[in-house]
Amino acid sequence: MADVECCAASALGKLPENVIYTKDRQGRWKGKAGSHLPIIDVQKSGDKVTLQLQTRHGMSESHYIVRHTVVNGEGQVLGAKTFHWKDEPVSSFEIDVPSGGKAKELFVMSYCNLHDLWLVQTKLEV
Repeated sequence: MADVECCAASALGKLPENVIYTKDRQGRWKGKAGSHLPIIDVQKSGDKVTLQLQTRHGMSESHYIVRHTVVNGEGQVLGAKTFHWKDEPVSSFEIDVPSGGKAKELFVMSYCNLHDLWLVQTKLEV
């Protein structure tokens, strides 16, 4: 259902290096994508889609995932969850399925208190 594109190069092309990180633009945090990029699991039920997000990152008081955020292609925040260092970096968001068979572009982000903002761009296909 979700066609995950781990690189938002077209959207990030005008930004300088080391502002937002992706699988293909790891900048000064090269080698950290596996533990910082959010993993997206999509479940469809009727006219709703549930996005289950997970960041495979250890959580300690000095180093943890702070937040998950989901934004659509129009810039509307569809969901956000802020974590305490004692939490698991897992979140779930229910969103409407796009009508008319049109793919819905989403930007899914994970923010680490030490290694900044990591982005996965995806399209939900109906």
